[in-house]
Amino acid sequence: MKIKRHPFLLHSAIALTAVFLGCQEDLNIAEFADEYGEYQSELRIEAILDVVDPMSSVVRVDRSIVVTDTTIFNGRDDDGDWDVRYDDVGEDGMKADDEFLEPDEGEDNGLPDPGEPHVDELDEILPQIHDSTLTVVLKDLTTGRTYDFTWHTLADSFTVTTDVQEDLVEVNGEGQLIEMITYGAYKPVAFDDSVAFNHEYEFVLTDNGRRISARVYPLPPAVFELEDHILVDDTLQIVAGGLQWFDWTTVPEATVHWVLVEEILGPDTVETVTSHPSAPVDQREDGTWVSRDILSLYFPGLYRWTISVPSRAYGAYVYSQLPLRDEQVSNFRDQDGNVVLGIAGSAAATTQYVRILPL
Repeated sequence: MKIKRHPFLLHSAIALTAVFLGCQEDLNIAEFADEYGEYQSELRIEAILDVVDPMSSVVRVDRSIVVTDTTIFNGRDDDGDWDVRYDDVGEDGMKADDEFLEPDEGEDNGLPDPGEPHVDELDEILPQIHDSTLTVVLKDLTTGRTYDFTWHTLADSFTVTTDVQEDLVEVNGEGQLIEMITYGAYKPVAFDDSVAFNHEYEFVLTDNGRRISARVYPLPPAVFELEDHILVDDTLQIVAGGLQWFDWTTVPEATVHWVLVEEILGPDTVETVTSHPSAPVDQREDGTWVSRDILSLYFPGLYRWTISVPSRAYGAYVYSQLPLRDEQVSNFRDQDGNVVLGIAGSAAATTQYVRILPL
């Protein structure tokens, strides 16, 4: 089984959930039941063609829900990962202290309660909203080839970092609990071709006779420019201090990308240093975009830079503040031309290792 994280997919897939879970204002959701009583569940689709490793392409399909759905938000620890040492903090989700916060309902009672960590969390909610019943294919419209996708319960993953009590710093040395969340999606059955940048692709999903489709125009990955740097095997070597950087370039159509920087702490230990969207700093006469990272801002150690370049529609989807139903955001349509929530796009990742040496 191969688990691979797609930074753009993670950002868009959990953004709405993060906003919901991060809300601190107390609201009685029963007050909204009448307003959304006639709401009908609908699909939300994210289909990503992996340009560099096509077998890691992923199509995630979820059914939308309302916050009054108590079959999903049931106020219980359904998967048994609630921990009395870290999570018994009461309905406000915060541990009481001697200065500002008094104990609230459910705190230190030895039981998982609504509002506490690991109660109605992402890895409990996600399996309940996935839809594994669709037929999914990817078509190369240039050659006519079709690639079948099949459902995988453990298709992709992301990490969630939670702050815990200061006296529990043994969790990772910084008072944080780091968890990997897996989720289900459709993956290719086989993909024996490379992705062609001059080809047009189309994701097609069939849901009880309803045809939903979106076209994808993949862009190539970024290219690191390392001619003026010292390389040992495949690793860039640089001494800490001073104003030192390295550049990468993208094609004229690639106006946005995602930067993931990880520190390699051991053979099986990798820690995310930064993960963020980015834009180029300069453009050359031929239209090529130039981006840059300042290496002297990082402490000595071994790092891995991963630059992900999305197709234009996918990049606009992640950055846009428009409603998901806006036709400028979603490129999915059903056979009647109706907008379907979500996005189909491509992502091309390239990686460079950098060792920063002490002075």
